Amino acid sequence: MIHHRTSFLVLTALVIVGFAFRAAAPANPPQELTPPSELALMMRAMAAHADSVKAAVNRGDDLPRYPKAFKGLPKAQPTKGMHIDPITFPTFAKDYQNKLGRLYKVKGSERQQAYNALVQSCANCHGTHCPGPLMRIKKMYIAAE
Repeated sequence: MIHHRTSFLVLTALVIVGFAFRAAAPANPPQELTPPSELALMMRAMAAHADSVKAAVNRGDDLPRYPKAFKGLPKAQPTKGMHIDPITFPTFAKDYQNKLGRLYKVKGSERQQAYNALVQSCANCHGTHCPGPLMRIKKMYIAAE
């Protein structure tokens, strides 16, 4: 009888101590948030621009203003610790810039095709360098009518 009571008391004490330690430790330790890199900020701006272009093309409206800030894409600094191939990334970046320039030069009837080529340049690069955004990129295309 004493053996069972002692076991019960020891078990109860362990449970109480366990809860005390669990309550003392933070459930989610705070994470240090680093500011987004130059490249990450540019990619967000590029996605927002693409969304605006897609909407304009679908409505048959004028394109938004040409984004001169994207000229710095080939040399934009990536997120710390992210490997960007110094040979292929500038090539992909230049392809994007060429497709962007073409989009702003073509006739209205050719904009859908030029826009989809621009989106494809994004998919080509992200297929090699950072595949995370590919699902979002695939949703950016304008479906052929």
